[in-house]
Amino acid sequence: MKKLVKRALVCGLLLVVCSILWVVLLPTIVASTIRSRTGFAVQVEKLSVNPFLANARISGLVLKNPDGWPEAAFVNLRQFQADVDLLPLLGDKFMADEILVDIAQLTLVRNQDGVLNAMAFKDGLTGGHEAGSTPTGNAKAATFLIRHLVLKFDKLVYADYSGRRPVVKDYDLNIQRDLTNVDSVAKIVSPFAGATLGVMSDAVGRLFKVPPSVLEQSVAPLQEAGKKTGETLKSIFQSLEKRKP
Repeated sequence: MKKLVKRALVCGLLLVVCSILWVVLLPTIVASTIRSRTGFAVQVEKLSVNPFLANARISGLVLKNPDGWPEAAFVNLRQFQADVDLLPLLGDKFMADEILVDIAQLTLVRNQDGVLNAMAFKDGLTGGHEAGSTPTGNAKAATFLIRHLVLKFDKLVYADYSGRRPVVKDYDLNIQRDLTNVDSVAKIVSPFAGATLGVMSDAVGRLFKVPPSVLEQSVAPLQEAGKKTGETLKSIFQSLEKRKP
């Protein structure tokens, strides 16, 4: 009996030590792996992943472009949380109950060769060889479903160094949106408008292998529907205000 208790205590102690090592070493391991595979430097304040429940939590992530790029900044992520369904992943489909993305600043940079940093990062991680290429209608798009997506996005910077003269534009977005049943790239970029829609459609469309022209056409009805809904709610509230004694 005493031997069983001792073994249980030893096993419990080992589990505690392994858990501590997992929490302490995981950010360093992830940062080192990303740097070695992509050349992008990353710093993470907090990172926790539960492989059994498919939960991920990231706080204070800063991602920088490799040496030689005309701009150093890439991603400044305040917070990321995801609760993912495990079984659909076995069938090559991404499904999540809830995802929170809180971006302080995203800097999209196109270098002198016309390569977008987001594509270079993706290809480095996945081992792709199509950096800077344009998706075609025959490309296989990613299949996914996010039941609840919370998107917070403060600032977007677009820097294009592929022409004769560099073009750098800053956009103060201040986006805070709750999206449900997100199953297309069009729904992801629907909170964006104007010039930022074109920038995000190009970047996100390339990442998900969706032609930018098709993406922009599919986003327009979503934005128009959202605009009409907002105008309707505004008129209803105005009518209620007028009826107040």
